[in-house]
Amino acid sequence: MNKLLSTMVIVLVLAGFIVGVKYLKAPSKAVINVQMARAKGNPDARVKIVEFIDFQCPACAYGVKYLKTFFDEHPNDLYIQVKYFPLTNMHHHAMISALYSECAARQGKFWALDDLMIPQQAQWAQLISPDPVFQSMAVQVGMNVDQLNACLDSDDARRVINDEKSVGQSLGISSTPTYFINGKMVVGTRSLQDELKTYFPGS
Repeated sequence: MNKLLSTMVIVLVLAGFIVGVKYLKAPSKAVINVQMARAKGNPDARVKIVEFIDFQCPACAYGVKYLKTFFDEHPNDLYIQVKYFPLTNMHHHAMISALYSECAARQGKFWALDDLMIPQQAQWAQLISPDPVFQSMAVQVGMNVDQLNACLDSDDARRVINDEKSVGQSLGISSTPTYFINGKMVVGTRSLQDELKTYFPGS
């Protein structure tokens, strides 16, 4: 009986060792927090900005350019989060551009793609299909194209975008860009500039 028990213990120990070795050798996959992937800056900053955006909106493109410059000047004093508000009734590519952005976020490439997509908005907005341009941008920023296309084909990314738009609508948003600066709603880039001046008088 003791011999049988000892044999069972040895087998269990060996099995555990083998499983442990396989676990250690298995390639680890980084888990991307998508919400964090669409945020940048200092989480403890005194000024927190939540931006609801339509990537085909010209006013949004102007706002992104302004906010990027402002952020570069105050990187430790700002925390910016981006949320989706595609105006699909106005912009034909609002949803597809949001989908590419969300799929980029899932690979930790949101800001890299944003830096290509927004400055070229006037060009891809005129295309019948911006997919070839977005695919090329994805390659430029080092995205895994197979993962990208699987994401684009899934319902989950679209659901996230629609859910965030619904949240925005419940907060009273009807146009873009709309910002919440420390909880205060601010509509449009000019209002954004004026509000930020109250926190940064010399800027």
